[in-house]
Amino acid sequence: MTAQLRPRIILVHGAWVGRWEFGPLVQVLRERGWEVDALDLPSTGSTESMLQDAAAITAAIDGAGGPVVLVGHSYGGVPVTEAGDHPAVERIVYVAAFALDAGESVITSMGGSLPGVWGISDDQLTMGRSREERVDLIAADMPPGVPREASEQLADLFRPQSLASFSDTVSRVAWQVKPATYILTENDGVVPPAFQESLAVRSGAEIVRIPHGHAPFQEDPAGFADLLERVASLSPVVS
Repeated sequence: MTAQLRPRIILVHGAWVGRWEFGPLVQVLRERGWEVDALDLPSTGSTESMLQDAAAITAAIDGAGGPVVLVGHSYGGVPVTEAGDHPAVERIVYVAAFALDAGESVITSMGGSLPGVWGISDDQLTMGRSREERVDLIAADMPPGVPREASEQLADLFRPQSLASFSDTVSRVAWQVKPATYILTENDGVVPPAFQESLAVRSGAEIVRIPHGHAPFQEDPAGFADLLERVASLSPVVS
């Protein structure tokens, strides 16, 4: 007799943040019976490399004990691409993410230079050269009507990101060998939708467009969980 098993969902955050960004989404998914892990990447708050992030993802997949749907948000798409060719990975989900090709880094994909509003110090990058600039950048991505205080609270949770994680190049390209879905955030104020589109089309991923900003799982955790459930269910496992 065969039984369809749900894969485990592993969530990989973007630059400057942590697994906390997925908190409400994790709660919703677990309440619905999904097994979920949200990782903290070594490169956030340190000078560790993208390859060390990929190693942390590989360790989480190894520990999952079964099939996995691997979800990468923003920068998280880079180490997910590097680590996602693991045999246990059934599908990769990119969320407004850098789905890079071999030989590319975050910096080269942006034309070889960093935005002028990013700070650089001691081999680390900050989103915004000051707290005020960071708040402005976050506020620009918020839905209309959200008070500035919400952006200020988020800004104070952000940590420096290692420069190495943005300059390290991809050597293994999981979207070439694994089914992939790209969730394109049409109201994104951080990663331009046109840039997302170019990456998504090149990867050959299924493209799902949603009318949200850069962190749709924070804007609407239940709605994003609905979407992720549908995407994860495209990869049934039979035993």
